Amino acid sequence: MVRPILQSGLAGLNAASDGFDRSAAQVARLAGAPSAAQSAATERISPEARDVSTAQDSTTAGNLESAVVDTRIAKYAFIANLKVLQTADEMSDELTKLGQKS
Repeated sequence: MVRPILQSGLAGLNAASDGFDRSAAQVARLAGAPSAAQSAATERISPEARDVSTAQDSTTAGNLESAVVDTRIAKYAFIANLKVLQTADEMSDELTKLGQKS
């Protein structure tokens, strides 16, 4: 009875860990990308190119924000799955105690 709960908790931990790794890598990649303002300070950019880069900056910012939120979600999913494992452990202890009383 406890084994499926443990398997579910472990699978959830693995999924949350993988999700955290992906979103953390995305945050690192996007946070290191130069912005249009940084590029404009060292290069001459036409007005048409500025319009395109401004649109890209807003898209990048949205992706960065989304990646940061994804890391938080993965953190809380990991914590929730740890609680599942803790509950399964408590259930196992109680079943053991009940078995000893019989």
